[in-house]
Amino acid sequence: MKKYKWIYLILIPLIVMIGFLLTTNQIQDQPESDPVIGPIVTEPSNDEEEKTKDDEKQNDEGEKKGKKDDKSEEVTEAVIEDIHIVGLGDSLTKGSGDKTKGGYIHPVSQYIQENSEDPVSMKNFGIHGLPSEKLVKKVDKENVQEHIKSADHVFITIGGNDILNIIEYNFFSLNMDLFETGKERYRKNLFVIVQTIRTLNPDANIYLIGLFNPFHNFFQDIKEIDGVIGEWNDTAEMVAEINEKTYYIPIDDLFTDEDSDALFSNDKLHPNQKGYSKMANRIQDYVQLPEED
Repeated sequence: MKKYKWIYLILIPLIVMIGFLLTTNQIQDQPESDPVIGPIVTEPSNDEEEKTKDDEKQNDEGEKKGKKDDKSEEVTEAVIEDIHIVGLGDSLTKGSGDKTKGGYIHPVSQYIQENSEDPVSMKNFGIHGLPSEKLVKKVDKENVQEHIKSADHVFITIGGNDILNIIEYNFFSLNMDLFETGKERYRKNLFVIVQTIRTLNPDANIYLIGLFNPFHNFFQDIKEIDGVIGEWNDTAEMVAEINEKTYYIPIDDLFTDEDSDALFSNDKLHPNQKGYSKMANRIQDYVQLPEED
């Protein structure tokens, strides 16, 4: 274990900086701009605020129904049409780091709309800083379950904060056993999340989007973190393989090129619009579109 100690001591100032960035990112408002394909409404992280009824967001959407032959129609938010998309998970699903606030889920939703004859709606429940154990609780909430029951596609990013929490809370005594224990908790949580979704909706396509290593921008020579990310991704892939209509989507290779620093926002932790665009392009390759007659 001694050979890892210097690595983790180097990570200490980095984790302090990340903690600061995560805190300030939740406090600062993102710049206002026109969204890529329409407004995106995320669920608040405060449990009391999460009880807000979706009905208040549906009043102005009625006139958008019935345009089934118009593929340029915008993807609507919160109204459940013929094809419904649900986003679950952490800051990557929320779109943190993207000034347009679209993240990956807006362009993926637009891609589904462009390749579908029926109207498409989308609900994004992504929460900045969410770990897997809190997503387990999230999918038990009534308002979330109502959307899951009607979903055709469910996209999930989760696990990055599990790893960050292990590093941040244990950086004076880090060892690989902590990541092994954390990986087992992650596997159980991920399995519960997928099984909950599948119980609520036997037909939805579930997409587990893999993790990537944001530390590559800081310490390119440290391979241990790459190993941890790889093992956790293998875990997500295994969960996908043992569940029907569940697909694992790898994205770690998108952020390891020599010019990958151009894909990150100013915090060097989350993708920028260009990074999310690359994620969306990869995810689109896995989307299960309806077969043409």
